[in-house]
Amino acid sequence: MVRMLVRRRVAWICCVLAVLVFAVACRREEPTAAREAGETLARTEFTERIENFFEYEPLDVGKPAAFLIHLTDLSDGAPVENAHVTLTVRRERGERGIESKAKVGRVTGIYVAHVAVPAAGRYTIEFHVKNATLDERMVLDDFTTGRQP
Repeated sequence: MVRMLVRRRVAWICCVLAVLVFAVACRREEPTAAREAGETLARTEFTERIENFFEYEPLDVGKPAAFLIHLTDLSDGAPVENAHVTLTVRRERGERGIESKAKVGRVTGIYVAHVAVPAAGRYTIEFHVKNATLDERMVLDDFTTGRQP
């Protein structure tokens, strides 16, 4: 009888611990916390033809933010080679954008671009990827600025 009570108590404690671990692991971190900690943000987006996984620094007014862009061709799973990658950054209300051409990285399929925003607010970034076999555009919203230098 005592063994059964001990087993139930241990099982109950294990269940409570599992729920706590799950709750802590699934907690969503706010973008402002990442911004304050100086962390790099990451995002993955798709078109019919490419996967765009990119890491970037939070956008700050007047300070260039680096975008490390990993491109994969979904037709064969290979990295996108020899592409001209251009990022166009514009305010959400559609005014004329600022273009930044990415440089080819050290590893095949990786490109590096630097973008700077002129004012605080919400921005849209358009990725244009073009090489001999593809010509893809990807328009992404929800990039916000916060701090000024």
